[in-house]
Amino acid sequence: MDREWRLSVGKDAVVLIISILHFKDEKNGKRKCQVGNMKYLIISKNRSIMKKVTGVTLAVMLAAISMGAQASQPTAELRVTGKIIPVSCAVKLGNNGIVDFGTVRSGELSATQFNSLGERTTSLAVNCSAATLVGLSFTDNEAASKVTGILGAGYTEAQNYGLGAGGGKHIGGYSVTLRNLAAEGRSLTPIVRAGNVGSWQSSDGRVAQLPSQYSWRSGSTIAPAAIKDLTGVVAVGAVINRANALDLTSEVNLSGRATLVLNYI
Repeated sequence: MDREWRLSVGKDAVVLIISILHFKDEKNGKRKCQVGNMKYLIISKNRSIMKKVTGVTLAVMLAAISMGAQASQPTAELRVTGKIIPVSCAVKLGNNGIVDFGTVRSGELSATQFNSLGERTTSLAVNCSAATLVGLSFTDNEAASKVTGILGAGYTEAQNYGLGAGGGKHIGGYSVTLRNLAAEGRSLTPIVRAGNVGSWQSSDGRVAQLPSQYSWRSGSTIAPAAIKDLTGVVAVGAVINRANALDLTSEVNLSGRATLVLNYI
C-alpha cells in the first residue's frame, strides 16, 4: 500500500514529507513503514500527521529533524567582564628624609640637664592615583638607644625616638609631629588608633611608634578622609643627653633613624 504523510515537528511547524511505499500493521498496535530495504517505527497517527502527495525520502526527513533540533537552543550564556585597577600611593619626605641639626659644640652642652636642640621640619607628601583611605605608621630603628624621659612633660615613651649611640653611650632622643596637613583644598586634622583595627581618636599630631597608626579627618567626624594628594610638615624635635652621660672624647654623630610606612586602610 503506497501512502504519503506530512509530519509537523515542534512549535515552529517544521513540515517534513515522507513517501511510504509499503505499510504493515503489527500485533502491538504500532505501524511500520518500509522504504527500500529499511524499516522505521512510526508514532501512532495523530493530528500532527497529515496526508500529502510528494516524493521526499526518509533520509531527508531525518536530516531536517536534526537541523531543526540544532537551531533551537534551550540555553544561553551571560558573561560579565571588567577589571579592577588597584590604587597606588607613594609617600615622600623632603631632603630625602634627612633632618640635619648641624654642628653642636660639646662645650655648650649642660652636664646635668637634657639639652634641647629645638625643632627642624621637613615636607611630607602622599600622592595616590585616585582618592583613597590611607594612613601612616612609624618604626624607631634606633629604639635600643632611647633615653627614658628625655622629651619631658607632654610626651609618652612611645613618642620618644632614639638618636643612636656613640662610644657606647646613648646620645639622646627626638620627637615626630605631623602638622599643616591638607589635601584637595581641605585642611586636615591628625587622628590616631592603636593598631590597624582599633577605633580612631583625636590626635595632637605627636607621633607614637607602632602599633599606633595615624591618618587624618576633614570634618568633625573622627574617621579617615580619602585623599589623592596630601601635603604636610613633619616636625622633629631633638634633645641631647646630659654631657656627663656622653663620651665626648671624640666626635659624636646624631644617628636617629625611623621608618615611615604608608598603610592602606
